[in-house]
Amino acid sequence: MTENTTLTARERLRIHLREARCTTDSSIVEAQLDAALDAWNDLSPTPLRECTVCGKVGLPERIEQHSCRS
Repeated sequence: MTENTTLTARERLRIHLREARCTTDSSIVEAQLDAALDAWNDLSPTPLRECTVCGKVGLPERIEQHSCRS
């Protein structure tokens, strides 16, 4: 994946929870995964961060990985 399409940890977590829910045969596990997805939906958004070098604004993990001219 390129830098611009790299998923955040939160996005990856949601994908894994949804995939696990779709593939389980257990109604108990399905209920737990539904509860986990509900809890994920209730999380507050990740605050954006500004690069101190170039001023670019974005998610913290993306700002840490972006390349700018120092």
